[in-house]
Amino acid sequence: MAKNVSKNQNKSSSTYRPSKGVFAFFDRVFNMDKLLGGVFPASQLRYVVWISALIVIYIISSLNAESLIHKIDKMKTEVEEERADYTTQKANFMKAGKQSEIIKRVESMGLQENQTPPTKIIVKE
Repeated sequence: MAKNVSKNQNKSSSTYRPSKGVFAFFDRVFNMDKLLGGVFPASQLRYVVWISALIVIYIISSLNAESLIHKIDKMKTEVEEERADYTTQKANFMKAGKQSEIIKRVESMGLQENQTPPTKIIVKE
């Protein structure tokens, strides 16, 4: 007796071929079975691409973190320099505001320090 066999039976149905998506496109274009010689199944390609994407993201984030660390160190040194300048200028202004320093600067203009003490004016009603 004869077997019932479909006429539309696909003879290459033993290999997995995704029908939709990005991986199906890569499988049609590059034919990974021929490229890798059956050592690496094409169905595992999505995991390799996913892990590769994660590795790239990890590298980018670590490079970004290192650049931020360098920027922070640079800013710390700039802040320390500005703080030192501020402290120096504040000390100079404090010194310049003293009465003895003001008298030294005003003498070149011909002004002198008042030698008589101020008197109190009392108004009687």
